[in-house]
Amino acid sequence: MKHLTILPIAVLFLSAGTVKSQAPMTDSDVASSLQTMISANKALIDKQQKTLDGLDQLGQAAQDLKTFAKRS
Repeated sequence: MKHLTILPIAVLFLSAGTVKSQAPMTDSDVASSLQTMISANKALIDKQQKTLDGLDQLGQAAQDLKTFAKRS
């Protein structure tokens, strides 16, 4: 039963013709897109580095707390 429903749909899509892609990008469009991605990646890396620095400080504070707790 499923084959009877899928077959007409498949034939319809296959006979619809070729699918045309978007207009090709120019070199300046590609360069602009790459520059946008590079700047977004740099911003993300900076944010991640700040987070890692904060976690390192938190880990060091926890280690210091353990050291002080053992002395008491």
